[in-house]
Amino acid sequence: MKLKASDLSHLDEEALERFIRLKRSSSATVDYDGSHLAFMRNTWLSYEPFVVGFHTRKICEAIDQAIADFRNGKSSYLLINVHHRVGKSTIISRYAPPHFIGEFPQHEVIQCSYSQKLATNFSTFGRNVVRSDRYRALYPHIGLSGETNKKDDWVIVDANGFPTGGRVYASGLLSGLTGNGYSFGCLDDYCRGRAQAESAVFRQNTWESFTNDFLTRAAPVNITIVLATQWHWDDISGRIKNEMELNADFPRFKCLSFPARARDYKGEGEYPNEYLFEERLGKTWYRNQYATLGQYSSSALLDCNPMPRTGGRLSTNGIVYVDEVPGKKEIPWIRVWDLAHTAKQRKGDDPDWTSGTRLCFVRKQGEAVPYLYIADVARTRDGAVKRDKMIKSKVVADGVYIEQVVENTIDSKDAYEYLCEAMPEISWKKHSVKGDKGARATPLEAIFEAPGHVVVQRAEWNEAWLNEILRFDGTGQEHDDQVDNLSAGYEHQISNCRGFDEDIRQEMAALRSR
Repeated sequence: MKLKASDLSHLDEEALERFIRLKRSSSATVDYDGSHLAFMRNTWLSYEPFVVGFHTRKICEAIDQAIADFRNGKSSYLLINVHHRVGKSTIISRYAPPHFIGEFPQHEVIQCSYSQKLATNFSTFGRNVVRSDRYRALYPHIGLSGETNKKDDWVIVDANGFPTGGRVYASGLLSGLTGNGYSFGCLDDYCRGRAQAESAVFRQNTWESFTNDFLTRAAPVNITIVLATQWHWDDISGRIKNEMELNADFPRFKCLSFPARARDYKGEGEYPNEYLFEERLGKTWYRNQYATLGQYSSSALLDCNPMPRTGGRLSTNGIVYVDEVPGKKEIPWIRVWDLAHTAKQRKGDDPDWTSGTRLCFVRKQGEAVPYLYIADVARTRDGAVKRDKMIKSKVVADGVYIEQVVENTIDSKDAYEYLCEAMPEISWKKHSVKGDKGARATPLEAIFEAPGHVVVQRAEWNEAWLNEILRFDGTGQEHDDQVDNLSAGYEHQISNCRGFDEDIRQEMAALRSR
């Protein structure tokens, strides 16, 4: 089995010692000129080949310039946006701290990320680099202290074992930064995923921690690097760019952006291929990513240019209306219910709807984007008695082959329990809804954008359903019960391995059982 660099921090002590002994059995084979690219080649801790892409060279050159400026008493601020799976963390978070410590063993380093665990993993890897004979061949004058040598906090000593003043410390962005300082500080990915990115509260909290807790730890002369996949236009990367325009005294970050497609790159030089890192990922990977993510997510995660949320998140151009969808036994249909259950939801000038959508997600062989089939949508604003009568009639019409799924939301926490008591003869399935509406609807975007992947039964409810799809913006300010049905259906069928080809269902079930 091939061992990846990212796996080293998870090895137990015995396995790690065996790995380091293997690495120590060979000496450095590349001439070392002090550059970051040469440093990585000389200290590479992986059996995987070291693949150099266009962005690898550009980022390494930026690090080289920052180190040269630091040596001359000048600070550097780098903002690097690049898409996922291209080794950006390896270049900076795993290898730049030990390189910097080798050049400046008397200075401190802070490694930071959205979680303490991820920051510690980066720190542990850097410590393993410093332990290696290949590193010692480049920097024989420094080593690790035996007294302070934790995974998230390690101290540098000289050849005689005396502390040099150098230290590497790892922390989560939202905890543990106060009391520590840095000459080299790296914030690598400040956002865990889409749900956090869509939260205005989270974006504000991370910005305040970045400006109040992280940047205030910087020494008068420092290297500060923010490395991220930019999930949202208003996240830390977006706010840095905005603040530089509004505030002349804000640190001047050099912005490096490496979008997935060569046609979107605006920097110096040209990509050698159509996509940024074809040498490692290939064209098919990129095309599948664009197809799977959809326009909104692709603009952020791949194009490094996230677009603001607006109405019309779900494209309607590719919807296909048919006279007859597949039968009840042909695909694994479910009906998802979103109840306007509380008095607050049912009252007012524009009360919520109770909505039940019979749907199915099907993934076909060789296609990255699933198909969505919609057979029926039932909606009502009636009170409990009439509403329950409508629900029961739909369940009876669906028959035993259609699973009945109930959304349990923050607003209707007891909807599942209510239906179980009101209609005990029906086998209800509970689906707990968590997260932001917009984030939960993100997987739907690619499906609605793919021509012919949304197949809808022609019926009188089509117009009302289509109007909601057109208005949906993910903010929750418009009625979105029918979109909520789709999001919950996607989550429910994916999590239960339904809606997939049989070989995919078996593979996923096997993986979950390990």
